[in-house]
Amino acid sequence: MKEILQSIVDKVFERVPFSKKEEQAKKEVGDKLIEKYEAGLTEGEELERGTQIIAGCKSLESTCEMVGVDAGQLPSEDEGSQLLKISDAKKIIKKAKRYIYLQGLSLTFAIGFILTIIFQFSWRTLLVYGIGVGICGGFLAFACIKKKRFLNSIHYKDLCFEATARKFFCNFHDRYAKKLLNTSMLVIAVLAYIIFAIAVSVMSSQYTLRDVGQQISYMSTVLQVMAYLLIKNFLCKQLTDTFFHEEQRALYQRHWLRVSLIGAGYFCVGMFIILILRNHLENVFNLFLGFTCIYFLLCGFYNLVVRKALVFQNITRNMKRITWVTVLCVSVLTYQVMSMNLYLTQPYINTISNVMDQEDQIDYDEDNGVYTITTEKENFKILQLTDIHLGGSYMSVTKDYQALAACYALINHTKPDLVVVTGDLVFPMGVMSFSLNNNAPIMQFANFMRNTGIPWAFTYGNHDTEAMATLDPIEFDSLMKSLSFKSSGNLLYPYVQPDIYGRSNQMIEIRNTDGSLKQALFLLDSNDYIPGSGTINEYDYIHDDQVEWYKKNVLALSEEEGYTIPSMLFFHIPLREYKEANDLYEAGSDEVTYYYGILGEKMIDKICCSKYESKLFSTAVELGSTKAMFCGHDHYNNQSLEYKGIRLTYGYSIDYLVMPGIEDDTEQRGATLITVDRKGEFHIDPVKLTDIQ
Repeated sequence: MKEILQSIVDKVFERVPFSKKEEQAKKEVGDKLIEKYEAGLTEGEELERGTQIIAGCKSLESTCEMVGVDAGQLPSEDEGSQLLKISDAKKIIKKAKRYIYLQGLSLTFAIGFILTIIFQFSWRTLLVYGIGVGICGGFLAFACIKKKRFLNSIHYKDLCFEATARKFFCNFHDRYAKKLLNTSMLVIAVLAYIIFAIAVSVMSSQYTLRDVGQQISYMSTVLQVMAYLLIKNFLCKQLTDTFFHEEQRALYQRHWLRVSLIGAGYFCVGMFIILILRNHLENVFNLFLGFTCIYFLLCGFYNLVVRKALVFQNITRNMKRITWVTVLCVSVLTYQVMSMNLYLTQPYINTISNVMDQEDQIDYDEDNGVYTITTEKENFKILQLTDIHLGGSYMSVTKDYQALAACYALINHTKPDLVVVTGDLVFPMGVMSFSLNNNAPIMQFANFMRNTGIPWAFTYGNHDTEAMATLDPIEFDSLMKSLSFKSSGNLLYPYVQPDIYGRSNQMIEIRNTDGSLKQALFLLDSNDYIPGSGTINEYDYIHDDQVEWYKKNVLALSEEEGYTIPSMLFFHIPLREYKEANDLYEAGSDEVTYYYGILGEKMIDKICCSKYESKLFSTAVELGSTKAMFCGHDHYNNQSLEYKGIRLTYGYSIDYLVMPGIEDDTEQRGATLITVDRKGEFHIDPVKLTDIQ
């Protein structure tokens, strides 16, 4: 009934011009009306008593007369010429907010400078940042004086506006009442996290006060943003209070103080519990995150249920805002999920057993980054795997299992002495895989290969370090080095790499026990996309300095051995000569010899090579060392042709994930087995997965 009576008071005052005097009168009438209702109330007669009161509230005059308030003292619509319009109200608020924003910025920067002086003290910082504090103090004083003069000049506390301005002022009040509460809640959570992080660091490390100061200084940007929001919203809320009655301001202050103390107390208790139990917990930050999530749920409950006592309209449906907030939340949540390290294929990897028949000796040269495999075997077997495309997410887990199972079946069947993965081991693009993570899939594949016992090498594809991936090229390179030979015993990833374009350009020597060279394997980065092209399918190429590095090593090794050495090249994106050779083959030219396979690619081009020329093929022809080149990239292509004395071979792909519908196709899936004899002669055999299952 009290809410009904209050809504009636709001209704009868609806056409009264808006002013602080009017708001105070409305508050007084409302309170007295409720007092009158309660004064004559007896048990069981609530409805009858309420009906009597409501019947007397036919107009503003009758309502005021009922409670003994003089309605004649209130401004009326007849004074329209003396009343300010909504446009005037907006101009006043806009100008006042301009000074408030300047106050907030000045005070925020001053706080930042003071923190820097305190926690990074030196006479130089004192001088430089002291000047900054002085300048900010000057701007702050200017803003405060200008705002006060402006508001006093218009006597804003005595202003009277048209009745239609009431909604504008109520919305203005509600906006900053909500913002101040929500900002305060957020600031408490951020400060709690900073304090918690510093506390954990101090307790787990030999932190000094200087270290703590540096940590706070590093977080100064976050602290300044939080301070600005808090100051700006507080000053704007203070401005709105001048247009409404004092009791409303006092009620809000009590709520704000209570909410702040409860929030601070909640985090103090939570942090105390976590820090006490930290030695018994695996990840204290995850538990703190749980406490924080509960805190924000409680904040949401407060906003929905309790906050309505402080504002005119608690929750307003703003579809534009709802849409943007929803999009933002979904985007952040999606990115977090897609970036998660998920080790979902680990149960299968744990079942993988060693398939190595006879281990070879592997040596690594710390000076030039060259791995040397010394073998007693008459025939040394190299298995090329390509385009495995591990997704590493909940959405791709089934296909990841299939890909790893296919790799194991091919490795177990051929029992190679070395596996070379020619790129696109992972697919962190988000599309199809619903993952941006290229960390966990690489670690799991390295674990998978370690269980097989087979040495393996890797050359980059265009997808392994996509722009949105969790690991950039430098971080990916660091991860591969951490997983490499010194720790795994079977990943032949170079710790030392030549200072040329691309990543992990390397040479692997295959030698007989008498020291003679079977083959030199060159793994070159065919790179990914042309920088700044803006087109996802504008592929890069093998650059001139990479070709020169290859040439230099072939010549140096040939001079050392006393003859033109036998070598092979492995890379991901096919050279333009693959297309040139196929065009000649389709034209019936005798310049090309066909061995096996087809070009089944149809999605973009039959052969997806770079449109830029590389000198690699012509240099290889000129040197006469390389007799075979192997690539991947085009998942349905597995053709092998000989052109100008060099065997150009597409590896059979593994992919179950990327190409639409490819999981149901079978003829393109498999591997390429290269067998090298003691003299360096080789033969190439396609191994289709359907033939061994």
